[in-house]
Amino acid sequence: MSKLPEQTTLHETYPPNGVNGSPSQHPSAPPIGSNGFTTARTVPTSVARKSRRPFWIAGLLVLIAGIAGATYYFNRPTGDRADVILYKVKKEMLLVSVTEKGTLESADNRDLICKVRAGNKGNQGFATSINWVIDDGTRVKPGQLLMQLDDSALRDQEETQSITVKEKLALKVQAEKDYEIQIKKNESSIALAQTALTVAEIELDKLTGLEVEQGLIGLAAVAGIPSTLTENGAFRQELDDLTGQISLAKSTVEQNGERAAWADRMVKLSYMSAAQAQAEKSRLDSSKESLRSLESKKAILISHDRLQRITTLTSTRDNARRALDQAKLEAEANEVKTRTTKETATSIYLQAFENLEDIKRQRKECKIVAPDDIIDGSMVVYFKNESNRFSSNNTGLIEQGAQVREGQKMLRIPNLDRMQVSAKVHEAMVARIHGDVRVPTHLVEFVQAGMVASFDPISRIIAARSDTAEVLRTGPHGLRRFEYKKIADGQRATIRVESIPEKQFVGHVRTVSAVASQADWWNSDAKLYQTYITIDGELLPDGRVVPIEGEHIKPDMTAEVTISVDAVKTPVITVPIQAIIGGAEMGATREVFVKTAAGYDRREVKLGLYNDKMVEIREGLAEGDEIAVNPKVLLGDKDKTKTRDAGDSKETKDQDSDKTHSKPGADAGPGGGPTKGGFPGGGDPTKGKGGSKKGKKGGFPGGGGGGGPPVGT
Repeated sequence: MSKLPEQTTLHETYPPNGVNGSPSQHPSAPPIGSNGFTTARTVPTSVARKSRRPFWIAGLLVLIAGIAGATYYFNRPTGDRADVILYKVKKEMLLVSVTEKGTLESADNRDLICKVRAGNKGNQGFATSINWVIDDGTRVKPGQLLMQLDDSALRDQEETQSITVKEKLALKVQAEKDYEIQIKKNESSIALAQTALTVAEIELDKLTGLEVEQGLIGLAAVAGIPSTLTENGAFRQELDDLTGQISLAKSTVEQNGERAAWADRMVKLSYMSAAQAQAEKSRLDSSKESLRSLESKKAILISHDRLQRITTLTSTRDNARRALDQAKLEAEANEVKTRTTKETATSIYLQAFENLEDIKRQRKECKIVAPDDIIDGSMVVYFKNESNRFSSNNTGLIEQGAQVREGQKMLRIPNLDRMQVSAKVHEAMVARIHGDVRVPTHLVEFVQAGMVASFDPISRIIAARSDTAEVLRTGPHGLRRFEYKKIADGQRATIRVESIPEKQFVGHVRTVSAVASQADWWNSDAKLYQTYITIDGELLPDGRVVPIEGEHIKPDMTAEVTISVDAVKTPVITVPIQAIIGGAEMGATREVFVKTAAGYDRREVKLGLYNDKMVEIREGLAEGDEIAVNPKVLLGDKDKTKTRDAGDSKETKDQDSDKTHSKPGADAGPGGGPTKGGFPGGGDPTKGKGGSKKGKKGGFPGGGGGGGPPVGT
C-alpha cells in the first residue's frame, strides 16, 4: 500500500513503512492511528487501553482451558498405569516375629575381677594399675599367669605395717602380764579381808558361845528356837567364875562371922583378949566387903559389860565383812580395768596383724591367674562393659598402664561350648517375649529345716543363725544354681551370625530383664530390655538340629536373632506393609488404594497382627482385591500422608534404625522394625499402648506395645 499524503504536521510515521507496505510498530514508537498516521502526544490513555483489551481476554481464556485440561488429566479414569505396582489380596498364614541384632557371648563365663581394695578414696576410686596383661583371645591353661597388677604401694604398706604389728605385740604382752599381776593382788587383798572377818566372827562366837541345849528342844515348839539357845562362851565362863567367887566369899563371910561370934564369947570367958576379938571382927567386915565387891562386879558384867563387848565384837565383825566386800569390788574393778586394757591391746594387735595379712593377700591378688577348674586350652578375653562398648569413654579399658577399680571385671574365660546372644528388645515388644519357665525348688529351705531337725546340736545351732541361708546359697558349694528348676523353654528363635551367613542356628529365649537397660547416649529416649537367647544347635538344610562342632562362633561376634512371638491359627487376609497409608493419628485404622473399574479408590481398612513385611487386614478388603503397593505415585510428591516406600530391604531398615538413634523425636511412618517407627515387629494394634515419650507414636498403634520410637519415613 502506498504512502498517503501528509495531512498533519503533528508527527511523521515511525517507521514510514512496515511489512507489505503497512506501517510497522516499534516498541518505543508512539501508537499508530487507523489511517496510518501517528497519533498526537495529546491522545488520552484510555483510548490505548481499549485497543489492548482483546489480548488480555484471549490470554485468560487460554489459562482457564489449561487448568481445566490439567484437572481432567489428573482426575480422569486411570485404568492400568505402568507406574503402579499392584498386589492381589489373598489369605495366608501370618507369623509375627521380632528381629534384633545382638552380640555373641558365652552363657557360662568365669569373670576375673580386681580384688585389690581402693584404700585411697581420693584417687578417684582406682585401686591400682595394670603392669602386664596377656593378649586378648589367648589360649590358657589352669594356673597360668594372666595379669600382673602394680603392687609397689602395697609393698610399702606391708613394710610399715610389719613394724606396727611388732609394737602392738609388745603392748599386748605387757597388758597380759599386768592382768596376771592384778589377779594376784586381788587374791591377796580378798584373802586378808576374809581372814579379818573370820577372826571377828570367832571373837564374837567366843564371847557368846551360843548353842542349842538338848534338854530344851521340846520348848522350841512353843517358844521357838531362840528359847533353846544357851551361852557357853567366854562371857558365860567369866560369869560362872564370878558366881563361884561370890559363893566362896559368902562362905568366908559365914566362917568369919562364926569366928567373930566365937571370939566375943571367948573374950567374955577371958580366954581371948578384946584385941583378938576385934581382929576377928575386922576379918568378918573384910570378907563382907569382898562379897559385896564380887556381887557388884557380877551385876555390872551382866548389865553393861556383856552388851558392850558384844556390840564391839559385832561391829568389828560387820566392819570386816564390809572390808571383804570392798576388797572384792576393788578386785573386780581392777580386774575389769586390766582385762579391758589387755583385750584392747590384743584387739589392736590382732587388727594390725589382720591388716598385715590383708595386705599380703592383696599383694597375692595382684597376680591374676587362670582358675584351676577350667579346661586346658580355654580362651581368655578382655571384659568389655556393655555401657562403654560404643562409647568414647576409656573407663574400664584393659591395657598395660590402665587403672582399675576395686571389683572391676577385667578378664573373662568363656565356655565356648555354651553360647548365647545378648540382645536388647524394644519396650514395644518386650511384653510378648517370654524366657524359660522356672519354678522354685526351695532346696535351701529344706536343707536348713533338715539341720534344725538334726540330732547334732552343732547343726541346730548353725541352722538357727540368721546368715545360714545366705551361706548355703553363696558358699564354696553354693546351692544358688539349684534354687530354681526349668520346666519349659522360652520362645524359639533363629540366629544368623554375620561372619558365617551361610549357617543358621536355633535357640530359645533364656531370660528377659525385668527392668530397662541403661539408656545409650545415642538413643536415650528408647527403653530397651536386655534379653539373652541360648543357642541350642545348628540348623541343617534338611531341618535337623545338630550340636555346634568346632569354634565357628566366638564371643563379640554380631548376630541377628529372630524370635517367634505370635502366629495366626488360620489363614487371614494380608497385604504388604508398604501399601498402607496413614499414621498413628488415625488410630487403629489406615487407608489403601484399591483398584476399581473407575480407577483407584482410597479405602479405609482396619489392621490386625503384623510383622516387618505383612499386615493383617480385619476389615475393609476382601480376598481377590487388587491394591497399590506403591501408593506414593498416586498421592503425589506434595501429599504429606505417611507411607512406606515400596521395595525397602532389610539393609534399608537397618539404616533407618541407625537414623532412629539420631532422631528420637521425628514422626513415624507405618513401616519398620521394633527399633524404628512404624511396625514394631508385630502385634495387635487394638491392644497395648506403645509409643514413645517424645514425639508422636510411630507406626501402627498398640499391638503388644505398638509403635516404636518415633521416626519419620
